[in-house]
Amino acid sequence: MAKPNILLRSKKKKALEAFQEKRYDEAWALFQSICRADRLDADAHLSCGVVAGLRGEPAQAEDYCRQALAIDPKMAAAHYNLGIALRNQGRFGEASEAFLRATRLRANYSEAMDALAHAYIALYDWPAAVEALQAIVAIWPDKAEVHSNLGTVYQAMGRTADAIAAYETALRISPRLAVTLNSLGSAFLAQNDFERAEQCYRRCLEMNPADLRARSNLLMLLNYLPESDPQVVLAEHLEWGRVAQARIGRLPPAVPEPATGRRLRVGYLSSDFREHSVASFIEPVLRHHDRARFEVHCYSDLPTPDATTQRIRKSADVWRDITKLGDAEAARLIRDDRIDILFDLAGHTGNARLGIFTAQPAPRQITWIGYPNTTGLATIGWRITDAVADPQGEEAHYSESLLRLPGSFLCYQPPAGAPTVEPLPAQTNGYVTFGSFNNYSKLNSGVLRLWADVLHAVPDARLLLKCPALTDAGVQGRVRAAFEALGVAAERLELLGHTRGRAEHLALYGRVDIALDTFPYNGTTTTCEALWMGVPVVSLVGARHAARVGASLLTAAGLADWLADSPESYIAIARQRAADIATLATIRTSLRQQVGASPLYDAERFTRGLEAALLGVCAGTP
Repeated sequence: MAKPNILLRSKKKKALEAFQEKRYDEAWALFQSICRADRLDADAHLSCGVVAGLRGEPAQAEDYCRQALAIDPKMAAAHYNLGIALRNQGRFGEASEAFLRATRLRANYSEAMDALAHAYIALYDWPAAVEALQAIVAIWPDKAEVHSNLGTVYQAMGRTADAIAAYETALRISPRLAVTLNSLGSAFLAQNDFERAEQCYRRCLEMNPADLRARSNLLMLLNYLPESDPQVVLAEHLEWGRVAQARIGRLPPAVPEPATGRRLRVGYLSSDFREHSVASFIEPVLRHHDRARFEVHCYSDLPTPDATTQRIRKSADVWRDITKLGDAEAARLIRDDRIDILFDLAGHTGNARLGIFTAQPAPRQITWIGYPNTTGLATIGWRITDAVADPQGEEAHYSESLLRLPGSFLCYQPPAGAPTVEPLPAQTNGYVTFGSFNNYSKLNSGVLRLWADVLHAVPDARLLLKCPALTDAGVQGRVRAAFEALGVAAERLELLGHTRGRAEHLALYGRVDIALDTFPYNGTTTTCEALWMGVPVVSLVGARHAARVGASLLTAAGLADWLADSPESYIAIARQRAADIATLATIRTSLRQQVGASPLYDAERFTRGLEAALLGVCAGTP
């Protein structure tokens, strides 16, 4: 009777050898055979689950892990691998529960603890992620990557000082951890510390001149600097393009197909097909494309979809998830889809995938929406803008040709479920409240100085500032000290930090009478949100694209009389508008209807104009 057991042990040994040597098909067949021979062998069922996952079959991996747990519910490794299978199917909530059970069944289960923290990060459950990461640090304080991840979570929560401390701890453990050095630079940028941010990015480039992420972060920084030389900025962008093109091979040239007699295949590539600013501007276009003339493809680089993702997906004729594809693989996929025009919607922001565009998978490539400057890539032929954001003569600042749309280059989709417009708060308060919800990085010393002058010109006014960075008490202290040095008492300021949801964020506009735009990097989504919530915006028109976006938006919304051509004019407009409460109250009650009927919010009209421009590009007459 011992012979079957001997045979089974021999088969298990062969299966483990095949697994260890990564002969997964052979291991799969052997472990399945063992499961059939002994239906109560939890280890064999778990092994089938692990191998199925490695073969790229997460649903099958889930099934076998559940079978293992039916045999042995306290099998920590089975709970962990079940979590992996669920995570690989995008089911992060269920995955986090599986990882949590694994950590409770086995003390100091480092893989499960790390996976649990990353599942919480994917769910944007920042407090739970902090708790999970701190638990790892308490046991293994020398894990640099964990400190770095903790910094990332703190930064997402607006706890910038804590983020910087975590990044610096990681770098003390591992000084050449480039991803952490990049993140530290971004944390300094979020604190308006441009000098130290640049130092971090430059150090990354000293270690690795081909670090395209560090180069993109440096380029992003340049947009915030008030005194940037346009020619230096262009040269830095062109250097990014040179490095990228030296590193990333181009596909054979794509031959444009005749556009007559068929639908044009238009591809949109983004990491922001989710609740994000970019989605507010691209979703209405996707929904209103003329399907008789255009076939819409979306290429999504998004590991954690949300409700907005699902909505956008329904607006696409073809949806491709490229999250797990490298640049070369994604480029080949796009080439195989025979895309006529491919859009970059990110530029040098966040998780951009400009490397795909370097390979030139489409014969015509265009950049739009996400980034307020040139890409520096010779393979991107056009940049979408308008005559206000980029008047004639601006072509010299871009590597792309400028494709100017009629009206604004943007069309905004108001958020579903936005709160109703509240009555003008000045009527109840007895004073005007100015406000800005722009990122702290845009609040340079010149902006604060001008806002202080506005408050001096309207002596009883208050100023409400809201942004994630103001969650940090240290940042709040610096802002109060800066205004105090400019003669503005602390009681005239209200500083608000991170809010959990968009509805809560938008509701705070009910406490603002007049919004103040930043410069030289204007607000975009913040301006559109303010207008939709009944709050007009004062904007200073500057000398570059990022400093003229406010002018583009307000002109399209019918509010060009709120634009200032000098700091003195900015102060005068703010003072005059604040003095006329009755007119402000009228604007408050009518502004949502006014802007809703304007070109800035008219998605069908905007999309027809965009489509005409695209047909011109294909015809060679943009």
